[in-house]
Amino acid sequence: MSEDILVGDVGGTHVRFAIAHRQGGKIVTGSFVKFAGDDFDGIDDVLSAYLNQSGARADRACFALAGPVRHGEVTLTNRGWHVSEQTLQTRFGFSDARLINDFTAMARAVPELEPDRFEPILPGTPDPEAPVIVAGPGTGFGVATLIPDHGDWNVLTGEGGHMAFAPRSELEFQLAGILLRKFGYVSNELVASGTGLVPIHEAFCEIYGRPVEDLSPADMRERADAGDEMYVQLILVRACTVMGAVGDLALANGALGGVVLAGGVTERIVDFLRMPEAADRFRARGPMSDFLENCPVVLMKDPEAPLIGAAAYYDQELRK
Repeated sequence: MSEDILVGDVGGTHVRFAIAHRQGGKIVTGSFVKFAGDDFDGIDDVLSAYLNQSGARADRACFALAGPVRHGEVTLTNRGWHVSEQTLQTRFGFSDARLINDFTAMARAVPELEPDRFEPILPGTPDPEAPVIVAGPGTGFGVATLIPDHGDWNVLTGEGGHMAFAPRSELEFQLAGILLRKFGYVSNELVASGTGLVPIHEAFCEIYGRPVEDLSPADMRERADAGDEMYVQLILVRACTVMGAVGDLALANGALGGVVLAGGVTERIVDFLRMPEAADRFRARGPMSDFLENCPVVLMKDPEAPLIGAAAYYDQELRK
């Protein structure tokens, strides 16, 4: 992929665009611009703003979007925008436009990034021939499985963040009961992601018999850091949910290549992910506890990862 490609990361909160190409074996990006999704009515508006602001141009495009892509179309799970490859090609004159799930791009970025872009959470030694789970909560809860394939990489995606929440403690069973009463189904995304924070907070206030206050995530974290037990437990439950979910995924997929955590919520609770309760939630698997004993867990720390992954995915598709 020596020619430029326009890449995008269209999430539930932010939209990012850049121009990318492969140089010396690495994906290089430029003309990076980040927008707030709430400022726009749809993908056409924000893409037009990017092209006008940056002056960037490319004949081909690949966009990573937070939703399930089917037949070249997607409706964002937590925003409602509908996007189609054909409409983008017609509206903006691309010779080719591809849509992929945002965690397809996130996963495909993993082998492209330098080691210093990953922060250790749990130690271990990855099996280079085994799959890797790439997952974590942001606005939603994305999941992908990265599979090595004779020098290339395949990515399997689905809607793994919507797997059922599996409570293990008395507090979590109380939480699940309240959420089940309100929503009828309780997913890991509901408990751990940004979209679920308000109902989770309300449920904790019900459990602890406290009035519901209008607090931001930063406010809740500040109270936890000050020793407020309710908020300590609220964040710890979310951290345990993340580690339990990725442990389930690693167990199901034989992903001894490791687990890569991503997403804005994950970054904000990283110290809770290292707590013994969260580590135990990942590795304690009854008679199969030794299966994940040496499986490493790391945090991906690169805001351009989905853009790099979209470019790498597109480059690999061109070579097939």
